[in-house]
Amino acid sequence: MRPYFALVVLAGAGCSRSLPRPAYAPQPSSALVEVTLPPPPGRVEVVPAPPSRGAVWIDGEWKWRHQKWAWQPGYWAMPPRDAKLSPWVFVRGADGRLWVAPGTWRDSKGAAVPGPPQLAVAHVDASEVVNATGATEDTGFIK
Repeated sequence: MRPYFALVVLAGAGCSRSLPRPAYAPQPSSALVEVTLPPPPGRVEVVPAPPSRGAVWIDGEWKWRHQKWAWQPGYWAMPPRDAKLSPWVFVRGADGRLWVAPGTWRDSKGAAVPGPPQLAVAHVDASEVVNATGATEDTGFIK
């Protein structure tokens, strides 16, 4: 059983409201995976022009891989038919434990479905990432 969570952070924080977005669905608590470190601040992305009519923008997200955070750049995609996106979330439990759930496309019953192809990907500055304590984070990129 998953613990109750004190707050949800970074799910869509700082997102532009002018880009076309997919329909959203909440993340089920069963999607949460415990992690040992909070993610660094979000990366700045340069959003390319929409590649086609009907394409939606999917924000970049931090992914937990090999015991460290890696940035997956945002991208344009055609949303899968009858699917909604559960954006990535990071939560801190009331007991201080850390949890993350990756962005996932879901069908009408909430089951995960394969994501669509990336039509155009954001350009992301590869400069160092500094965490809240002022230390440089060892992060990577997912291509």
